[in-house]
Amino acid sequence: EIIAEIAQGYEGNKYQARLLAKSAILSGAQSVKFQLIYANEISTREYKYYNLFKSLEMPLVEWKIISQIVHKSKRKLYFDIYGNKSLAIAKKVFADGVKISTTEFYNWSLIIRAIKNFKKIFISIGGIEMKKIDRLYNYIVENKQNKKVCFLYGFQSEPTKINQSNLLKIKTFKERYNKIEIGFMDHTCGSNEEALYLSLILLGMNVTTIEKHITLD
Repeated sequence: EIIAEIAQGYEGNKYQARLLAKSAILSGAQSVKFQLIYANEISTREYKYYNLFKSLEMPLVEWKIISQIVHKSKRKLYFDIYGNKSLAIAKKVFADGVKISTTEFYNWSLIIRAIKNFKKIFISIGGIEMKKIDRLYNYIVENKQNKKVCFLYGFQSEPTKINQSNLLKIKTFKERYNKIEIGFMDHTCGSNEEALYLSLILLGMNVTTIEKHITLD
């Protein structure tokens, strides 16, 4: 599954959000993903980027339109969620799944609610201690929720240099967490010819999901 990752690229602009969704569909990706931002979920008012996060907020009606655009084209719609509000909005617009970012990895209550409310849950494990991942993996398997969960690995700098991608970790994760899907978050520079080869190598490593960031350029 190829996820066209829009992230915060819509910049709180409804027209840009719609254009990015349509572009993601035209690209041939099977799925489209946005970061569902509400400033109070991810920041204190005193934080220097609070107003930036606030500017990314869009009303429910706009996300409903995005959902219609994506689902009308028979694509899946995913959201990064950060708390109760973004989870509720994702549910109201019939998202096909949600992603728990590395920053929310330790938010167990959010992970548990996500598993209860959605058919597909992606959990970012980049930069997380292995023993912490083990604990979450064991919980998911013991509760027989492993069929709906995918662990996503990827170095989080943008753009990631090819030699920092550390694909050998994929092999380790697939062996250690063999009852769960493993995917890759690709943050390499799209104009770099080697970025294509990276994706081809990942396909050969039998990952189930590749997340690629997109822009309108």
